Amino acid sequence: MLKNIAIIGGGIAGLAFAVYYKKLGGRADIYERSPISGREGLGFIMLENGLKAMSSLGLLTNVSQAGYPLESCSILDSNENILINETLIGSYGITRKAFVEVLLVQIPPQWLHFDHSFSHFIFDDEGYAQTAIFDNKQTISADLFLGCDGGNSAVRAQIKPNAVRSEIKVQELVSIVENPLLVTAMDHKFTKYKCLNGGLAAGVVPASKNSLVWFIQFDVNKYDLADSSVQGKIDFANNALHHWPSTIQQLIKCTDFSRSHIAKSSYLEPLERYHKNNVVLLGDAAHALLPFTSQGVNAAIEDAIELAKILFKSKKGFLNVALEHYSVMRKPILEQFLRQGIALQEEFLLPHKANQKIPFAF
Repeated sequence: MLKNIAIIGGGIAGLAFAVYYKKLGGRADIYERSPISGREGLGFIMLENGLKAMSSLGLLTNVSQAGYPLESCSILDSNENILINETLIGSYGITRKAFVEVLLVQIPPQWLHFDHSFSHFIFDDEGYAQTAIFDNKQTISADLFLGCDGGNSAVRAQIKPNAVRSEIKVQELVSIVENPLLVTAMDHKFTKYKCLNGGLAAGVVPASKNSLVWFIQFDVNKYDLADSSVQGKIDFANNALHHWPSTIQQLIKCTDFSRSHIAKSSYLEPLERYHKNNVVLLGDAAHALLPFTSQGVNAAIEDAIELAKILFKSKKGFLNVALEHYSVMRKPILEQFLRQGIALQEEFLLPHKANQKIPFAF
């Protein structure tokens, strides 16, 4: 077991690794750029594989209590005609804040180092990272560095400078609403309304007893959210969805658009491997997926557990072998999620056809 591990990025992948490595008897220090780790996000859907991973962390009950059970997925057109209705097994909506809190309380405070925005590594003559330099002028040394700093990873830019992101075909305007009555009305369903001509949808995810995360998904070649001001977001939502069902109209009226987030959807072209010498990537830093899969968080937790297991079992002097094994184990699964995400995006962009799938990758 390695004794000196530095995690750069205190998002879900980094926190999950620290929790599981602690469970195995190890320690990993986390260096996060934000004053508080990841609590400013909105929410997501936990799928069966993610909940199985949380069970491995010993936190299945915790996340189930913090989230909201989703029993089915309904896809409707903008006139509320049902297009697809499928049962969901082992799925929860949850706010990012609640999920991060579930992980954070398991980590000793002395392992957490906030206000550390990563700048660059200093490498030795053989290409191993000796020191991580942060914008606050602090430096750290470690035997292994974990890049868990998201889709626009600064760590990845250091070790995989030629990594390529796809073009942006779809954007999302994502919001959160506190409304217990609307949560009850959603009846434990993830509901998605879509334009039959393709390229526009609105989804609603109950994320707790009091809150819903909802999003407008749109083809950037058909719809333009050029004005990112609060009023610009309101105008975009009203113009794009003015004739859509009453649930959507109610959500628009009770949304605080100052808290809404514009997400530009793109994926990372597959990397040959997820590491270089003693720096390894997890989560979106390693394999940013399209949001249609709902696998970003779920896959990140699986990454963390798999890597922690491999490192725990690895022999001294065999770090590269261990990290190569991590890539070999995770790449086929993640590349399958990527292919599914690309297919789901293409379905979204085109006019609706019968026999389309619910928007998840399994």
